[in-house]
Amino acid sequence: MRSTLYLLMLVCLGGCAGPMTQYYVLNTISPDNINAAAQSSQQKPAAQARIQTPDVHGLEGQQIADQQIAVQQIAIRQLEIPRYLDRPRIVSRDADNHLRISEYHQWGGRLRDDLIRTLSDNLAERLPSITVHTAPFPGSMHADISLVIDIRQFELLADGRMHLKVRWHVQRSGQKAGKHALSYFDHMIGENRVSEKDYAGMAAAMSKILALLSEKIVSVIMHLPDVETK
Repeated sequence: MRSTLYLLMLVCLGGCAGPMTQYYVLNTISPDNINAAAQSSQQKPAAQARIQTPDVHGLEGQQIADQQIAVQQIAIRQLEIPRYLDRPRIVSRDADNHLRISEYHQWGGRLRDDLIRTLSDNLAERLPSITVHTAPFPGSMHADISLVIDIRQFELLADGRMHLKVRWHVQRSGQKAGKHALSYFDHMIGENRVSEKDYAGMAAAMSKILALLSEKIVSVIMHLPDVETK
């Protein structure tokens, strides 16, 4: 009788335990695995920022090579995300702009830190001769290029696609704040649809979009025009 009761208690405990929490992280994606045509993006300069469009086609090969040598260190000075995303639980959005916050599917760490790590690693892989720094910065560090990134939206929407809206700025050292800075606003949309319950798919879609953003940032850095430092 006691053994039967003990067995029933075990069955009850097993059935009442509920689902286990699953944890996710973002991952870096190498340039070889990125197909830029797999994403739809809309890019335009920030309306209130001074824009200097780099003349990519006007740069000679030697000029580009010289510039690559000149840039040795990049600093991701700042990366911000909306408060509603800055939580352990994964967030998505429905057609009525209601947020869906998952109880049992969470980030393995702080999302903002994971975004910085992934972006930094993506940039470092694409610019192997350049050191990419993130905070906290060493006291002796002098960055040739500073990046400021403001993520305004980064979640799965009702259309089943991952959306990233981001404003980002690139500035060379020796420039006055805002002078000759390159500022962009991107709305990047994942090509593949993801189920609202496919949280691994959401993390994968976010990782791919971050890799594409890294490609854009690298393209701007590689073709920065000469800037006035006076």
